[in-house]
Amino acid sequence: MSLSSRKRWALLPCAALAVALVATSCSSDDSGSSGDSATVDLSVLGTENHATGDPIKIAFAWTGENSVTNVNELKPAQAAVGYINDYLGGINGRPIELIDVCEDQLQVSAARECGNKFVQSDAVAVVTGEFSNADAMASITSASGMPYLTVAGGQQSMSLPNTYVLGNLLAPIIGTPAAYAKDKGYKKVAVLTIDSPTAVLPLKALGPMAFGNAGVQMDLVPVPPGTPDMTSQVQAALEKDPDMFHILGDAPFCAAALKAMNTLNASQETMLITQCIGDDEIGEQIPGGYADMPIAASRTLDPTNEDVQIFQAALEKYNGKGSEEGASAYVGLLGLQRALEGMEGEITRETIAARLAAMPEPLPLPLGAGVTFQCGTKPIPITPNICTKEGLVGKSEEDGTIVDLKPIDVGYLFVQPTT
Repeated sequence: MSLSSRKRWALLPCAALAVALVATSCSSDDSGSSGDSATVDLSVLGTENHATGDPIKIAFAWTGENSVTNVNELKPAQAAVGYINDYLGGINGRPIELIDVCEDQLQVSAARECGNKFVQSDAVAVVTGEFSNADAMASITSASGMPYLTVAGGQQSMSLPNTYVLGNLLAPIIGTPAAYAKDKGYKKVAVLTIDSPTAVLPLKALGPMAFGNAGVQMDLVPVPPGTPDMTSQVQAALEKDPDMFHILGDAPFCAAALKAMNTLNASQETMLITQCIGDDEIGEQIPGGYADMPIAASRTLDPTNEDVQIFQAALEKYNGKGSEEGASAYVGLLGLQRALEGMEGEITRETIAARLAAMPEPLPLPLGAGVTFQCGTKPIPITPNICTKEGLVGKSEEDGTIVDLKPIDVGYLFVQPTT
């Protein structure tokens, strides 16, 4: 069962670029099982290679453990630092040190305070996972020339200078279903989503572009919040003869949609986001469970994946066991290490920003199941700070376990058509 499928549903305050819809605490949509086995093989961490010398100081912000939507990103961040320093030789032989760890408690003003604190510190860069107020942070760091690397961004952080976004949150919402439909030869896709401005407006703004570039017609079907029976909405969508459905919502929302589709004998293939997959109680409400449904995801926690095994071992070794849901912080810090490794000369705010703005080659995205990132290449033309052009698509087993995740290119879909 997907770890994130058991978490609360919430919307990020960055709806204008549709990054909102796949959020949980502003959060990850991890795919696969985290593997709660009592035995973790620490040998996967490799041979120890300790970093030495003066530390490279990195500022880190997260929501905070007392937040109502807390996802513990601090322990995975600390595990990433331990792994990088003890096994990867740090960055060019120098250890990373997290300084000025700051909490925003979901408050924009607090995020700004964190940003002001960071720019006045000795830190050479800021890293966050799926931070709830990335735009507020970027508005401070960008103007000060401080490099800011985040896993999830908002409208401003997708384009402000000195800001870099590892995660492609446009993919599971719009890009992946559009690319998948094109690959399958589908011509019409019905998108079911909750009827709220934070969900509907971005889909109206970007959906026609992405689906249009895929040669696919998108039919947006908003559903009023709290609708227990979606039969009428699904019936209206079926009357337009779609080849495929794409459902955006939390587990109860998606379960209601799937039950309505079953009632109406809808036979179309149906893509879900990982937040659609609920616990066993919700899954049992769906005839056939989640079997054979395509899933749009952003990362994997499949225990058979080597990258995931290293993540689990790092959590075990550095006192982070049980905090898998905060994987985005690990992704951000390890992504920074990979991006900076091999750069020559002094490591300063200016040289880090220059490196991230012109990475020489694509690198594997941590926990990315084959996705690569290369900041500075503008792989998503309308959001130049996103560092990858790929999303992930997999299949769900009956119980919601996600398997066979593979990268899917979505970058070409987000190009304004010429007139």
